[in-house]
Amino acid sequence: MSKTATAALPEETLQEDQFIRKLLADRRRISRPFPESLETLFWQSLAQRSLQMIRNIATLGVLIYIVVGLITFPSIYLIADESHRLHDILIWFLMYLNGAVCLATLPVIASIPGLTPYFQRFIIGVSFVGIFFTSFLTVQYEEPRLTQQGGYIVVFVYMLIYFLTGTRPLLLWITCLIAGLLPLPLLWVMGIKFDPMIYFYSVIFSNFIGFFVSQSIIGKERISFLQARLLELDKLHSKLMSNELIRLSNEDPLTSLYNRRYFNEAIHTEWDRADRSGEPLSLVFVDIDCFKNYNDTYGHLKGDDALVKVAEVLKNHMRRSSDMAARYGGEEFILLLPNTPSSGAQVVANNIMKAVDSLKVEHSASLTGKYLTLSIGVATWTGEADMTETQLIAQADSAVYQAKSDGRHLVRVFGETH
Repeated sequence: MSKTATAALPEETLQEDQFIRKLLADRRRISRPFPESLETLFWQSLAQRSLQMIRNIATLGVLIYIVVGLITFPSIYLIADESHRLHDILIWFLMYLNGAVCLATLPVIASIPGLTPYFQRFIIGVSFVGIFFTSFLTVQYEEPRLTQQGGYIVVFVYMLIYFLTGTRPLLLWITCLIAGLLPLPLLWVMGIKFDPMIYFYSVIFSNFIGFFVSQSIIGKERISFLQARLLELDKLHSKLMSNELIRLSNEDPLTSLYNRRYFNEAIHTEWDRADRSGEPLSLVFVDIDCFKNYNDTYGHLKGDDALVKVAEVLKNHMRRSSDMAARYGGEEFILLLPNTPSSGAQVVANNIMKAVDSLKVEHSASLTGKYLTLSIGVATWTGEADMTETQLIAQADSAVYQAKSDGRHLVRVFGETH
């Protein structure tokens, strides 16, 4: 018999529950990192949510990006002066291509299970590439109005990175800062003139703003995460409590075997299954010999110890998940053995008797010897239409009575003569 989980939460889970409740009571501490395991779980949950969102909006995102291209290209063509129109269109095309590559990378990663564990690393790489090339290209427009529009695009890219990727803001801030600063020496070497103030506000200042705003959002996400986690722990506790109640209602408190009520339910279920399949169903009825004498001689506490020892032997001989042992009452036990012929049940019965004999539990008041012994009855149903499970139990009980009548410490099979 396999025990269900107990009602008590594991110590580690209980500590997590208490920690979360303290944090929610004092929300000033929520912005600080959680303990390592909880902090890791928090960022994993954000990453999983980002992955799911990317999967959900991938098709829509492609359509929107195509529409944006169809709208912006004519404006580039009309705004740019004819003398440098080709140059500005080329810059726009490179920026558009850069955005397409970066945005397309994310749903590809999200759709390949083997890559999803590395989602955060890809996000860092995509963010770096996106910011670097956007910052590098946007200041190369000849038309000032297009440079200004490019600055808006840089800000938009920052917002996407900080608010949609579910990545640690500090790590993103460092990545984007380096990506935004690296183009400066390249622009200087290439002799490209640009407005440093526009570059500062669109590339550097926007990075700081994105970082601080995302920090605020992450704080709210932490609260939502803790509340959701606490709900999960409450559900776990409720489930454990429910399992414990089920266990208590099905289990004999002394021996931890199933009780008679549960056995009656189980044999009804197995009877129906055997009736459909045509497989044999066996019962093994076990009775401790002279147990009243044992209690009178050694006391009820010792008697309880003896019952527990016999129960352990029975549990150890339940080899299959479908086999079950139950305490039927007092010193009586019963085994339910689905898909087991009479010969197989007899083997189980004999092995149990030998195992109890090997315990050598002293019983000076026994009529069979100086140790505790068993009388066992076996009965098997092989599909007889005029038979019920109640009659099968009666047959196993009758076989035990026959074993006791024949001198105890015996195995008897119903219907067999000795």
